[in-house]
Amino acid sequence: MATEGIERPVGALHADTASLAAAAAAAGGDHVALIADGSVDEWHGAVSAAGGAPTSSYLVSVDDTVRGAAAGTVSPGGRHVGGGVVLATVEAPVADPAAYLAAVLSECAESGTGTVVVDDLSALLPDDADAMETVGRLVETAAEFGLTFHARVAGDGPVVSALARRLPGADADADRALAERLVAHLRETDPTNFGYLRRHWVDARRGLAAVDMTYPQSKQVHAALPDTDTTPRTLGAALQALVKLGALGVWGDTVAANRYDLTGYDAARIDAVGAVLDDLAD
Repeated sequence: MATEGIERPVGALHADTASLAAAAAAAGGDHVALIADGSVDEWHGAVSAAGGAPTSSYLVSVDDTVRGAAAGTVSPGGRHVGGGVVLATVEAPVADPAAYLAAVLSECAESGTGTVVVDDLSALLPDDADAMETVGRLVETAAEFGLTFHARVAGDGPVVSALARRLPGADADADRALAERLVAHLRETDPTNFGYLRRHWVDARRGLAAVDMTYPQSKQVHAALPDTDTTPRTLGAALQALVKLGALGVWGDTVAANRYDLTGYDAARIDAVGAVLDDLAD
């Protein structure tokens, strides 16, 4: 059996480049960055300005100028420029970003600590890529080498949603930026559950805090509420929306789709989502 949701701290999502650079600077160790927005020189300067001096830096410029061509498998290859820094370029889209990352890390990751940074994952992915699978493999590939995975809240809705299902927000700014993107994506792709979440997110938050079970069903979360206008069905729809937003885990398909995993419960993300919902105009 397996759970879906945030299981262990393997990195974070960030609202902006400054926060990403600060995370890389603080971690030290081996550092790999795949940069699509801006230049690798600017990125190296941002990490240095944040007070960082990683043991090694492998900085990859993601060339998205010919996007639309068939994705290929790319060998890393890079140019040593001194000071433990290697510069490389990869053409996007990349057929297998996790395999590319593994090849890069095999060349440069020796300390067992450090960071992998991606500033815009959408730029790397082929249009038909499975974002959930790709994000999972990227996070786990970094972890296999002892590195944490950090990404900016950027890109299209499915990619941001996939990142949200695997990584926590780094701070309140990241939670807010993530909530805004996720709520917009949910509203566009699942208007029914969006409507239930908009009406019942407070009761969903209350029920998750009140239920005395690790893997409750929606009817058990509902029973934990002493006073609510929801039903088990409408509350369940709101809970399913929270799963899509990465704020709540679900127990694996081998048991039941509506049994929630509170070990993956992210109260801060629910609060951020609720604030965004409350701010929406009718």
